[in-house]
Amino acid sequence: MPVRKTGIVLKGIPASPGFSFGEARVVLKWEQPVQERAVSEANIPNELTRLDKAVEATLVELEQWRKSAGLKIGGPVAKIFDTQMMIASDREFLRIVKDEVKKSHKNVEYVYSLQIENTVTPLRLSSDPYMRQMVYDIEAVSRRIISNLGGGDENQETQFPPNSIIVASELSPGEVLSLFERHAAAIVTSGGNAISHMALIARSLLLPAVVGVPSAHLKIKSGDRLVVDGEKGTITINPPDEEWATLHRNKVKLTTQHIARLQKLPVFPPQTRDGIAVDVAANIDLPGPVDEILSKHKIGVGLYRTEFLYLQSGHFPSEDKQFEVYDAVAARYYPQPVVIRTFDLGSDKYIADQQLRESNPALGWRGIRAALDMPKIFRDQLRAILRASSRKNVKILLPMVADISELRKASSLIKRAMVELRQKKTDFDRNIEIGVMIEVPSAAVAADLLAEKVSFFSIGSNDLTQYTLAADRDNERLARIFSPLHPAVLRLIKMTIDAARRHKIPVAVCGEMSGDELAIPLLIGLGIGQLSMNPSKLSNACNVISKIKHNDTIRLADEIMQMSTLKEIESRLFEYNISL
Repeated sequence: MPVRKTGIVLKGIPASPGFSFGEARVVLKWEQPVQERAVSEANIPNELTRLDKAVEATLVELEQWRKSAGLKIGGPVAKIFDTQMMIASDREFLRIVKDEVKKSHKNVEYVYSLQIENTVTPLRLSSDPYMRQMVYDIEAVSRRIISNLGGGDENQETQFPPNSIIVASELSPGEVLSLFERHAAAIVTSGGNAISHMALIARSLLLPAVVGVPSAHLKIKSGDRLVVDGEKGTITINPPDEEWATLHRNKVKLTTQHIARLQKLPVFPPQTRDGIAVDVAANIDLPGPVDEILSKHKIGVGLYRTEFLYLQSGHFPSEDKQFEVYDAVAARYYPQPVVIRTFDLGSDKYIADQQLRESNPALGWRGIRAALDMPKIFRDQLRAILRASSRKNVKILLPMVADISELRKASSLIKRAMVELRQKKTDFDRNIEIGVMIEVPSAAVAADLLAEKVSFFSIGSNDLTQYTLAADRDNERLARIFSPLHPAVLRLIKMTIDAARRHKIPVAVCGEMSGDELAIPLLIGLGIGQLSMNPSKLSNACNVISKIKHNDTIRLADEIMQMSTLKEIESRLFEYNISL
């Protein structure tokens, strides 16, 4: 096939880490036209029966996907398909369709499609990301039902050789699972975001994915050679022949390095050249195959994000359902510690049932602020975490704490949850450690006050940098400004560490900074007690740690803290890194 483009690089949103390359297979989802036709009174019962059978067939398909996801990923994420099954079997919606068929004497495909369009049109226009996400689920279900009615070819799976890279405008969770089972190497989509259901499934399956690539399915042609970097969010189209040949020579090493590095991690904890152990842990977004690898290597969890429990269903799960998830992860990693962060959700992260729109949600109602305003939901989560702490390897982490009053209110609710569990004679760790995220400058400035009331600090370097520098971390135009190595950010980090030392509590860093090869020696030298990072960064971090001397990092940190510009700091850290 002739080369259409050479070396063009497209930028998207990194949705699932990993590196892959192969030939593109573009999936164009042209909607099958649904013709309007008249139905006689005598044939209306047949139309209604066809709808019932189509729904039944769709539910069977979704149930198969749910079971497959449960085996490959785990129950919590597989419940995404429960949402689609609820959509498919919505009695009220089906009643409306049937009533309209009886009333209008039109064929069921046409009436069903019309009702679907009436449903999703306002959702597409919604400013709420969760409502827009629902469009994908509704349309995915409707395509299956229309196909099972005989109105489309949705059951005809796209044919492609193994290790192809699938490019589409969008993909449903079920389609991602199907592509994985058919050995797709990676996926690229024009739409979507990093917290869509599709992205959650891809990450759980360790399938590299880049989403939100503008017009990817139109710019890329089937047969194009693609290089996909799921960590950087880049797609290279038709790299030069020499580069392509080099990729093939190193195929196994390159395409499996993400998993291989995890499987070949050294004995934990890693040590510096002068024999000082460094506590390194993993950040976990959602359960998946990576849990087995990490627990096998006795790696703890420094940050277990719980937002996926809300994102996968669009509502807050019950205390019992949360307990099942938290208890499973505590058992999986036992006896290694698991730091469970309470919901860090707000108007920027899908709290759809709160009628709130904010022009600047990053500075608005989120994290602990939202939790304190929803005490019942917060207490349900606290009780679930406490119940999962009976093995004594669970810690609670509170996000976005800005001042001591918020911590006092949260602590009061934690104590109340403990009292309720004692009254029910429910076992839990009565000495459970409670920590706060230091990600708001005011928290760093008031670290002395906070340190008196908590067991540990965890520095969220991403948000701390964003708020300190007034630079949106997702704004590409501000990339040159946004750096956790900025002297102002470093001073807040050191202020936090000094306060923690005075009160004899440990400090972790759980933002992107913790896995940055340049920053690791500096953080160790400053006195950070734990580096918690994306699992994909663990191998490189261990490698850096094995090359440094602890005493050298202390001198390096002292030197860095005397510098006044980001350029000076980066140059010195680069120089140090080269010398290792």
